[in-house]
Amino acid sequence: MAGAAAVAVIAWMPAPKPSAAPNERVPVNVKVERVKPLSEIADSFEITAVVQPYAVVRVSAEVAGRIESYGTRSTEARWQGGMLPVGSKIAEGQPVMAGDLLVVLNRDLLQARFDRASAQYEYDEQEYQRILSLYQRGNASSAEMRLARTRHDVSKADLDEATRSLTRTMITAPISGILNDWPMDPGEYAVPGDPVAEIVDIEKVKVCADVPERDIGYLRVGQTAEVLPSPRDAAPLTGTITFINALADQVTRTTRVEVTVQNRMPRAAAATASQPAGGEYLLRSGQIADVRLTRRTLQNVTMVPLASVIPLEDGKEVYIVLDGKAQRRSVELGFIRGRSIQVVRGLESGDLLIVEGHRLVSPGQPVNVIVSDAGQSEGAARRSPVTGKTSEPGSQRQAAQPATQSCLPWAGDKPLTRGMENTL
Repeated sequence: MAGAAAVAVIAWMPAPKPSAAPNERVPVNVKVERVKPLSEIADSFEITAVVQPYAVVRVSAEVAGRIESYGTRSTEARWQGGMLPVGSKIAEGQPVMAGDLLVVLNRDLLQARFDRASAQYEYDEQEYQRILSLYQRGNASSAEMRLARTRHDVSKADLDEATRSLTRTMITAPISGILNDWPMDPGEYAVPGDPVAEIVDIEKVKVCADVPERDIGYLRVGQTAEVLPSPRDAAPLTGTITFINALADQVTRTTRVEVTVQNRMPRAAAATASQPAGGEYLLRSGQIADVRLTRRTLQNVTMVPLASVIPLEDGKEVYIVLDGKAQRRSVELGFIRGRSIQVVRGLESGDLLIVEGHRLVSPGQPVNVIVSDAGQSEGAARRSPVTGKTSEPGSQRQAAQPATQSCLPWAGDKPLTRGMENTL
């Protein structure tokens, strides 16, 4: 009886529970990008600059006189898709060529001075020849000969001065460019030094930028640079560094750099330009533009998305996928270009860099790599770069669709929402 009772008690005792299986880490959905170094890349930077004319010349009167009229052009000039003929009046805003007549001054007084000097020179020339003939025959003294020669030379100098003064009543353009301004109107009296015309040379322009001291050491005169006009849909212009200031600004510690750019639009493009007033020139004086300057050209450069780098207190890190798990890599960074950054050390060619979901993983975390459909033909099977397994297009899209929307790990049969990221 006692044995039967013991058996009954044992039968009624609860069975021991099986030991619980260890919790498995939930795989995280990530997107990856294979690291592929670039063979060559320019380490460049952009800086804001201001467009200035290549030259601004203020033409001044050299002799006194009343302005009688403006001049006419002596050569043809191309303007707004047409030609300005020889003999046409020169107006503000139109092109002029070197040598074109700009301003005509009244020459009555200077003409009278010229006539007097010319008559005096003719008399002194005849007198000099007469004294010279007598001196050669011994009928004139050496003192008379020296006096006649002196009067002849003074008369010649007076005539040359009167001739040049008379010529300077016809003021011509010293350079080619755009006639920007008539400072004085016909009828006004000009004295030597008064500006009567202003010519601006914009066939070439200077794009001036103030470069920080950390970058100025990379730049040299003759180096090529790119000018990026505004709006940015315009094609960049290629120019050359023609000047680097020897003195830096004492306040900002920046150095002035000038990039010279050919500014005239090609004839074919100018003929179809939609802006007739300035369609022949690409840049205008005072325009704000960006200049792209190159510090150096680097070889075999690894560039990664800037967002894939995780900043830490003592450095920077990224995550790669290795054997289906996330692995941490400490990296040393270089320069930034757009939305990419250079990795100097820490990554190897062919590494699978996690570019999305990298902030939701930890070392050893299992991951599900989302395979992009880019470059795949419809109906073709795709191979995972991690597992090497292939999947049919329909099933792959169905499995990846929720993760593509959230790029977050799964919890049970529902994806974690973005509000739950900080709890991981």
